[in-house]
Amino acid sequence: DGDGIELHEVHGTTYSGMMMIVYDPSRVVVSAIPEFSHGYHGWTLEQHIENNGAVAGINGGKYEDTNGLGAGAWPEGIVIAGGTVRCGNDGGTYGVYGFDENNVLIVGRMTAARAMDMGIRDALTFGPALIVNGTPATLAGAGGGLNPRTAIGQRSDGAVLLLVIEGRKTSSLGASMADLIDVFVEYGAVNAANLDGGMSSSMFYNGEQIVDNCTVRDTRRIPTAFVVLPMSEGDS
Repeated sequence: DGDGIELHEVHGTTYSGMMMIVYDPSRVVVSAIPEFSHGYHGWTLEQHIENNGAVAGINGGKYEDTNGLGAGAWPEGIVIAGGTVRCGNDGGTYGVYGFDENNVLIVGRMTAARAMDMGIRDALTFGPALIVNGTPATLAGAGGGLNPRTAIGQRSDGAVLLLVIEGRKTSSLGASMADLIDVFVEYGAVNAANLDGGMSSSMFYNGEQIVDNCTVRDTRRIPTAFVVLPMSEGDS
């Protein structure tokens, strides 16, 4: 629609979902709730998008969710938003999946201090890494079973790949990690990583929820998300 975003349906033997391609990687940033606290509630994905004036988004990183009843306000691992470490200790080592100041998707394990030295601007923790520098991970078999999945990747031309797979439905049982790798290879990813999945997996675009796995309880509240900002004036 001339907004620098493409949507593609993806299908496999056991799953269906949506791939969103964002041509300008600088538009993809981490949204994080104002306060991480056990006494606070996270935002829905729609709220993450609205509160950032964004046009699209997917759920983000790891968070405390005991028995699926968490309030969605206590992330686990690292959270870097706008170049600031919001969660994570300098000496702690984390899976870091996000973008540096050159808008390159970084996929790997490092300390928070190392992430800052590398100029990471926006990143979250989950994993595993699916593709690193063009080499797919070796994940044989079901790879964690068939489940709803959310993942992020990047092509060599910089375009960001946002993938959400439906699951736990008669129409889509879900995907394995190996399935995610296959999809990202098909779409030309040089780096890719798995994000939070399950009931959290969701995608919004232009105010519409186009992938939804919230079939057990009310809309999920989450502490972080990757959101897509509007195009800058003059972009085409």
